[in-house]
Amino acid sequence: MTDKYLVYLRKSRADGEHESIEDVLERHEKILFEYAEKHDIIINEKNIYREIVSGETIQDRPEINKLLTRIQNEDITGVLIIEPQRLSRGDLSDCGTIIRAFRYTNTLIVTPTKTYDLSNKFDRKFFEMELTRGNDYLEYIKEIMMRGRIASVAEGNYIGSLPPYGYDKVKNNKGFTLKENDESDVVRMIYDFFVNEKLGTVNIANKLNDMGIKPKKIDHWTNSTIRDILRNPVYIGKIRWNWRKTVKRYEKGEIIKSRPKSEPSDWILVDGKHDGIISEELFYAAQARWGSVPKVKASKELINPFAELVHCECGYSMYYHPGLKSAPRMLCRNQTRCQNKSTLYDEFEQAVIESLNAYIADFKTKIESGEKSKTRKEISIAQKLEKELRDAETQQERLYEFLEDGTYTKELFIKRNQALAEKKKKIAAALEKANAISNPAPIDYKKKIIQLSEAVNALQDKNISPKAKNELLKIVVKDIRYKRHAVNRSRWDKTPFEIEVFLNI
Repeated sequence: MTDKYLVYLRKSRADGEHESIEDVLERHEKILFEYAEKHDIIINEKNIYREIVSGETIQDRPEINKLLTRIQNEDITGVLIIEPQRLSRGDLSDCGTIIRAFRYTNTLIVTPTKTYDLSNKFDRKFFEMELTRGNDYLEYIKEIMMRGRIASVAEGNYIGSLPPYGYDKVKNNKGFTLKENDESDVVRMIYDFFVNEKLGTVNIANKLNDMGIKPKKIDHWTNSTIRDILRNPVYIGKIRWNWRKTVKRYEKGEIIKSRPKSEPSDWILVDGKHDGIISEELFYAAQARWGSVPKVKASKELINPFAELVHCECGYSMYYHPGLKSAPRMLCRNQTRCQNKSTLYDEFEQAVIESLNAYIADFKTKIESGEKSKTRKEISIAQKLEKELRDAETQQERLYEFLEDGTYTKELFIKRNQALAEKKKKIAAALEKANAISNPAPIDYKKKIIQLSEAVNALQDKNISPKAKNELLKIVVKDIRYKRHAVNRSRWDKTPFEIEVFLNI
């Protein structure tokens, strides 16, 4: 059998930020190809994996995942890399994943200075030390780079990856700064609309969309993009850093990242090396007006019993409009671009009541017919499948043990491992199907009826506050989907609307 080798290329933080990903990968590829030629190793283009995304963990790197899948399912002799730490500088979990994959498939890790055979305990120990050292170095480099970024920000440089609307990112002597571009006139227009013409963010967004002006990242303007521009001190020559910190949390076996807005007290705010687009007087006038808006709203009692519960078919949330010269209505926040027409609030409320009453009637029928949530037979099937899946997991561990002690050859291991993987896939699919048609816990229809009846009674009681109604509805309702495809956009159009209520119980 002909030896088959793969190549894995990835830029590291240690390569320096002055080099592009393409330059680093090209340089390393040349070194590895020279090594391969010297040792009579043939490399095909389809066997080269170039990691062009930045990611500290295996989860964030698609190419390393493809490579690991191949060495587990194919007879791969070895993988060429510049150094062990290119495979992972992540945490101990990632290191363990890398080591197990190469060790139990007898795949060599080939570098220009050393070849690692992880079935050999001395090579494995040395490789583990390299990965651990890489993780320590990564944490050190991250700390040093963060200090460098903060120092650069303190000097007034712009270190963001993308420039804000109205600016281009340009190189200066010691880093990058911002230079005003043609979009800057739109920024001035936004502040003028907001401060001098007293327009709201939604109206400003609609006006810019009607004018055919495009924002930087999305197809059309929204009130949130307008709001971010009105609150960004970059437009008066400031640099704001750390206003969105990356927060990580562990959820369902994966690391989830988010970037919530920070409190102003956590920001770094300094004078930038760039010129502002608007005057400080105009900017602070916008802040004064913007700051007054939420205070008025916060002091008001909730008036919409369906707050946070209703979504238009287009995906945007629906809101309650009290009406100035007409009756209150339910409207989509994306109404100017959405095909769904608004409806009278009273009609919407009545439709929800009817939908909840339909659920109550259905649950009463289920009680009268003696329906059970599942049968003993269904329980038995699910339990049997769960046992089969556990047995398959045990077989997986034994496969690795047989490979390690020499009972199985690598070819036999691959064959058995593929067959077992297919078996586990079928069992998991059958188990998911079994669980979908049977719920281990019996359904308490009486309790559901009581909860739904309380919500219906509250909606019909004029003496109960909208806030209290909203709290009761959130107990029983998960979401309400709204649709009204009007024939025309006039107020006389009588096309009926449709709703679908999803329960939370």
